[in-house]
Amino acid sequence: MEDQQYSSWKIIKRLLSYYKKKKYLLLLSCILILLATITEISSPIILSNFINNILKYRILKMTKNLYLISYFIILQILSSCFNYFYTIYFSKISTEIIQELRINIMNVALQQPMKVFNQKPINSIITKITNDTESVKEFYETILSSFLKNFILFFIILTSMFILEWRMALISSLMIPIVSIIVIIHQYYSKPIIKKIKSSLSNLNNTINEIINGITIIQQFNQEKKFIEKINYINNESYLNRIKTLKIDSLLLRPLLNLISSIVLSCIITTLKLFPMAIIKISIIHTFINYLRHLNEPIIAITGQQSLLQQAIVSSERIFKFIDSPIKTYGNNISSLKTGEIQFKNVNFTYPETKKRILKNININIPDRSCIALVGKTGSGKTTLSNLILGHYTVTEGKIYIDKKPINTLSNKVLRKNISIVQQEPTILYDSLINNISLNREIKEKTVINALYKSQLKQLVDVLPNGYMSIIGQNNDSLSQGQKQLIGIARILVSHPKILIFDEATASIDSESEQKIQKILSSIQKKSTVVIIAHRLSTIINSDIIIVLDKGRVIETGNHKELLNNKGLYYKMFTYQHNYKNI
Repeated sequence: MEDQQYSSWKIIKRLLSYYKKKKYLLLLSCILILLATITEISSPIILSNFINNILKYRILKMTKNLYLISYFIILQILSSCFNYFYTIYFSKISTEIIQELRINIMNVALQQPMKVFNQKPINSIITKITNDTESVKEFYETILSSFLKNFILFFIILTSMFILEWRMALISSLMIPIVSIIVIIHQYYSKPIIKKIKSSLSNLNNTINEIINGITIIQQFNQEKKFIEKINYINNESYLNRIKTLKIDSLLLRPLLNLISSIVLSCIITTLKLFPMAIIKISIIHTFINYLRHLNEPIIAITGQQSLLQQAIVSSERIFKFIDSPIKTYGNNISSLKTGEIQFKNVNFTYPETKKRILKNININIPDRSCIALVGKTGSGKTTLSNLILGHYTVTEGKIYIDKKPINTLSNKVLRKNISIVQQEPTILYDSLINNISLNREIKEKTVINALYKSQLKQLVDVLPNGYMSIIGQNNDSLSQGQKQLIGIARILVSHPKILIFDEATASIDSESEQKIQKILSSIQKKSTVVIIAHRLSTIINSDIIIVLDKGRVIETGNHKELLNNKGLYYKMFTYQHNYKNI
């Protein structure tokens, strides 16, 4: 069913549907193409009259010939103008459509479930937005305009040929079914190979991204040769596939069409021998041969675009499959949350595309404006719990309630406004410090500046060359890990969420930054429910409730003193870290 949904003809039909909003500009472009074509094919007629004039009167009549020459020059100028304007309009249409298509892809990408980003390399989406849309642009800007022009040119020339000499025209028209068969055969063999080429390009982008992002690790472990071999393998695979397409093109396209044209011409010469020469004027023969040359040009041009067309179809298929993929759905409840109370009731969870159950029968009650810590070994389910609270995933079984409302009934706007997270590695945008905190939200500058100072970033603002208007970036080495964490905290201070999650936020920072964050946490807790995911247990000893997870189950609950007295897993983890710290 999927292959039928994304068949070549259905993809082309869907690409053409983007012209609906541009139909008047498209109509104008088509009229310009028609006028350009008429002016082009009028030239042989004028030349025919010129030859007739010479043969008939045996002398050069200056006045009449000057008229013919003037008409010829005017037609050439008009043809150039029409071609220029239709090219401009087609380029304008194609650019606007590709802009719309890229916005559609980004809208879908921003609404994708988190599983998509966990299962697929990010660069595969980037490739669709950049490389694939460029291939589709070729369809609108080059292939379609060329097809329309050559299609019109072909049938006007063929009609003119039938008017001049129907027998020779009938022989020439035999090229139409032959070319159609060639196009179908070309599509059958080239499409699977082009799919492999696009896949290789996506793999190449992903590998290059891995190399650039992981260059420190690659050099540290002397893996340069291995990655070069991987790049060479992908390039070689792409090269072999491209050679296959070139072989198909060289066999089925221009050389074969030239052979067919030669056969047609031979048939016409035979026709001239079979019928009396007297009935065919020399001027008509000259014009007909001229038209036959022009008839070959649109056929060769249309078939020559086959390789580009197949690339555009394959790219379109990748784009449309992504656009048609299901987006993350949310509830319709737009009522603001009054409290940050969280309840897990008999929650079980399995990640999509996997069979292993990550969370098992979770029952947790988190009171409003309390500080809760989630601790446990790596893989125990701490981050999964935070993803469920954020609404990134839907539980397999059970219910989650936020402010006594089922989480699946809450709208995306309510969730994002009332639940925020500070991650271990906050993303820093290449923008000013103040814009990194406001993130283009409608927040007053004074509020953002106050958040800067509340999050202990005054020292950073003082050392930056342009203060809070200074440009910072994701890979800017001047920012420490602690400063990045404080920027992440400043982002949530301006929005006052009901629930705040700290996901290993203090795992990679120094003691001074950790003390600053602890101080901020104390002030936040007065207005918000705070959920802390931590490996360093020394940072959560003052939490109201500590929940200990192991293999997806809650095995202990209580405050720091109670859990130490229980002498369970928490006691073992805390004792181990305390002893290790004192070594």
